Amino acid sequence: MDLKEANIRFHDGASEDYDRKWAIRFDQDMAAYVLSKFELGLGRPFPRTGKLLEIGCGTGFAMLNLGLGGKLTEAWGCDISRGMLDICRRNAEELGITVHLECADAECLPYGDGEFEMVIGHAVLHHLPDLKAAFGEIYRVMRPGGICVIAGEPTLRGHQIARVVKKTAGWGIKAYARLGGRLGKRRVVLRKYPAIVSGDDDHELQELEHVVDIHVFKPRELCETARRAGFRVARCETEELASSILGWAIRTVESSVGEENITERWCWGAYNAYKRARRLDGYLYRWLPHDWFYNLVLYLEK
Repeated sequence: MDLKEANIRFHDGASEDYDRKWAIRFDQDMAAYVLSKFELGLGRPFPRTGKLLEIGCGTGFAMLNLGLGGKLTEAWGCDISRGMLDICRRNAEELGITVHLECADAECLPYGDGEFEMVIGHAVLHHLPDLKAAFGEIYRVMRPGGICVIAGEPTLRGHQIARVVKKTAGWGIKAYARLGGRLGKRRVVLRKYPAIVSGDDDHELQELEHVVDIHVFKPRELCETARRAGFRVARCETEELASSILGWAIRTVESSVGEENITERWCWGAYNAYKRARRLDGYLYRWLPHDWFYNLVLYLEK
């Protein structure tokens, strides 16, 4: 299957329950979380911009939470998946945020030269087959002096650590179930296939999820790719080590067990533990190699 077709089929199929799967919310707590990611890349407070574009906007996780945080009143967004755009439009309407959405490929953007002061993205680059073309398009639609910040991209080392965590957590929850373990005050019931979305045992989506994640990145190499596209400044920061380890273990358990095992108490406990782990990461970042951290944040200037 063509990689772009796979991306469309996967994200269309997962769109309706995507926010639930990834615990995406639109509130002040989540807005502060999103803002912290982009300000890590910026190295300064998030600027007020006249015209902002998000590539691969998905259900609106980044730009709508930035809107809730008071950083924008309207935004432009594009995504290759119409299903994701439908959910994004619905979320925006419920939040009262004006968005202008286009179904478009990030490697061929339907916007004019120099149209945007700022371009953002979250967890998008690792889905794109042709990074050179995508960077060229981002560069083209940015005004001179414009900036781009893309967060949530997996690093090579972070991905390797996450694979070990997911394998260990998967083995652990299966062993716990065989021993008659309980979760959510009920005996653990394992799914036939790991769930891609809550309540969904679609084996095709489970297979496609492994296809659509195309890249993991070495920060220096990604910066060099961006510089070759013309950007005068390209630098990376990273985040999430302890929180990534905890987060992938939690997601592995949640995707492996039945919905009856995942209670509201579990969800809030997992989320609060994740927030504490992120605070720990702020300390670890000063002492450990930055390549170990899972999420890369890319900052570019034209």
